Amino acid sequence: MADKPGLPTGGGDDAGGIMALLERVAGLMDSVQTTQQRMEERQLELENTVKTIQTDIIKLTNDHANTSSTVDRLLEKTRKVSRHIKDVRVRVENQNVRVKKVEATQGDLLAKNKFRVVIYQVRLQTHT
Repeated sequence: MADKPGLPTGGGDDAGGIMALLERVAGLMDSVQTTQQRMEERQLELENTVKTIQTDIIKLTNDHANTSSTVDRLLEKTRKVSRHIKDVRVRVENQNVRVKKVEATQGDLLAKNKFRVVIYQVRLQTHT
């Protein structure tokens, strides 16, 4: 039989080759275990990060709900104030109309009274 390249020949060399092969397998197994351990550690880090993000999202959701509630209350107060302002504006406009009517009436009365005073003065002068 011809010797194949890379295969040990002879009895003593077979045991050395098997030992070398077992050492390589053991090294590969150690490497796989180390890699698996690092992957597990990384997985735990990712899980902790996800938990932290979830906690932050819950806080953000609660803050958003509180803010939304506050904004709704402020909008309602703004609507009430706006209604009151409109009511006051209507009352002020109505009052302005009444004041103008009173001023016009007062002007008419003053004009009539001045005319009466003139007539009265004229009568007094003609009678004396």
